[in-house]
Amino acid sequence: MVATADPPQTKPAGGDERISFRGPVQRMLVTPEIGALIGAVLIWSFFWGVGDRFGTASGTASFLDVAAPLGIMAVAVALLMIGGEFDLSSGVMTGSSGIMVGLMARTFMGDGASLYLAVPLAFLAAGCIGWFNGTLVNRTGLPSFIVTLGTFFVLRGVNLVMTKRLVDKVLVDGIDDAKGFDTFRKIFASVHAREPFGARDGIFLALVIGASALVSFGLLEQSFVRRAAANAKALPVGLLGVAMAAGGYLALHRTDGVGNNTIFGAVCCAGAILAIVGLAAWRYEGQNTSGGFALGSAAKPTLVGLVLVAAGCAAALAFDRTQRRVILSWMPSGMRVVVALVAAALGVFLAARKWRAQLQQRLGGTPTSVGGLIRNGLVIVLVGGLMMVGVLSFLQLITEQALRTVLFMALAGSGLATLMQARGRAGKFSKQAQLLVGILIAASLVVIALIVRGDSGALRFRTGLFTAILLAAVAVMANTLVEVGLRKRTAPEPAADRLGRRVVNLGVTLAFLGLMMRLFFSGVPIRVSVLWWLLLTGVATFVLVRTKYGNWIFAVGGNKDAARSIGVPADKVKVGLFMTTSLAGCLVGMITALRLTSVQASQGIGEEFEYIIAAVVGGNLLTGGYGSAAGAAIGAAIMAMSQIGIPYARWNQDGRYVFLGVILLLAVLVNNYVRKKAQEAR
Repeated sequence: MVATADPPQTKPAGGDERISFRGPVQRMLVTPEIGALIGAVLIWSFFWGVGDRFGTASGTASFLDVAAPLGIMAVAVALLMIGGEFDLSSGVMTGSSGIMVGLMARTFMGDGASLYLAVPLAFLAAGCIGWFNGTLVNRTGLPSFIVTLGTFFVLRGVNLVMTKRLVDKVLVDGIDDAKGFDTFRKIFASVHAREPFGARDGIFLALVIGASALVSFGLLEQSFVRRAAANAKALPVGLLGVAMAAGGYLALHRTDGVGNNTIFGAVCCAGAILAIVGLAAWRYEGQNTSGGFALGSAAKPTLVGLVLVAAGCAAALAFDRTQRRVILSWMPSGMRVVVALVAAALGVFLAARKWRAQLQQRLGGTPTSVGGLIRNGLVIVLVGGLMMVGVLSFLQLITEQALRTVLFMALAGSGLATLMQARGRAGKFSKQAQLLVGILIAASLVVIALIVRGDSGALRFRTGLFTAILLAAVAVMANTLVEVGLRKRTAPEPAADRLGRRVVNLGVTLAFLGLMMRLFFSGVPIRVSVLWWLLLTGVATFVLVRTKYGNWIFAVGGNKDAARSIGVPADKVKVGLFMTTSLAGCLVGMITALRLTSVQASQGIGEEFEYIIAAVVGGNLLTGGYGSAAGAAIGAAIMAMSQIGIPYARWNQDGRYVFLGVILLLAVLVNNYVRKKAQEAR
């Protein structure tokens, strides 16, 4: 690649020079749903690692089955939360709708009504209840929390009274005997299973590879400056890389053995790197890479990152992966005392940092409240004691096998994150230093992959995880070479940005289609409720980000009076959101009733809090005006993963509630951080 001088980029006319240009990755990192997306990947990976069935087609179908009704409601509740309101009757609405259909099917007009009448009337009634909630909130100015809590108790009472009076019990069954049951069951509760076909895996791989290429091109298009004329010297390098990657990939499938796999795997990886770098250099401008080597402020994080990665790898080799002894009982008594004292000292140190300034003022003679110093000292001691108890409790609950995994993942992951931060810093001082740190990251990933392959007993680790880590190393190496050799954009280019976004969206769509095809043509039963969930999530996301009504929702949630002053029909928007939530509750009620052919009077009670949790985990603020429908769907998937993953891991199912509490607190912290960064970047 020929180094060239960096010509100045022209800022777009009318641009504000105070607003810095943000690349596609930076823009993605400040979206509301990014925290939930990262969390979903981590949680899926965790349960995939600890549960044998979790990553299989049947395990995936199980958690999607749980996630679908939760996700439908979470999306509707998220829209309402973005609009600045809550609906505590959303849970009981799912039961009330099913109760209404069941009672009409059994007792209406003596012999019972057809579902062709009962189901539409249930949706009509749900819409009216939503209209009532929204209108009452608008007319009275009462908090939606109070209004919908009243609706919750009314519906709950009506369910109990009507079921006991009409069928003498709190369970309404016999829905499957009503006319039209087969038709509506196909719409709301059918199960589909498609056997695999011969070309399934080939099509899946083609879609995933094509999607990866499109996403890579789209990100490059939005990140680097196009050349005025293509670089003819770089094109053969890129084409050679494509040929190497394709040849190595085909050879991997046609041969066997460790030696062949190593050789052709290396050829495939090297080819992928050459293809990305060569084709990128052919289309985008190079930059001047001359200058001395200097790590600057990246030196310390580079060293710390390498030490952490090395410590993680050492922990994986030092502990026995088959040993299930509890760590605290495994330790000698003297070591337990040392660990307790170290934990207490660490807690004291961390707490003391907060009040260090006050202590310095006191020692320096500056007047400071003696009572405040005593109070702070007691707090410091308390934090130290809590740290000691927490560490000892953790060691009492965890086994040597589990501790080995935790240390390996935590230390190696922290080391890689630190090295990635160091790479970004190094680029500000020297391109050679940035390249060196990038090589160190890729090498660390390769070492971690080899440790996983050589030390793991499970086949899914030795194949799937090993391959995924190697692909991550390839991506890091290619990205480093591209960033070092090419000139990054510092100003928007509307045509390139538009093309890049469209290509990325197309790539993501192809990857999604590939995953869905592989799942639906696996022979595993998939319920139609999953399709309802995906459809409604797509519609809600489109409405939020692409329509005028979506802008109105954000405006009303941010400040209702200000939105009304600029012509937004705030009252109508809120009524529509309440009706949407109630109609979604009716849909989930139909899915449940027609699937089980019976409905309990207590159906849905308490689930409204899970809908809110899913929305909050997905990046939606409790205060309104900020959030994402897609994030709420991801939050529902996270909660479903815990519900299915915990029993698959053979843990106590009651631990799910601990998990929900922890992820709720973490989600609030992460969402606040993301929102703060998003506001700073504007």
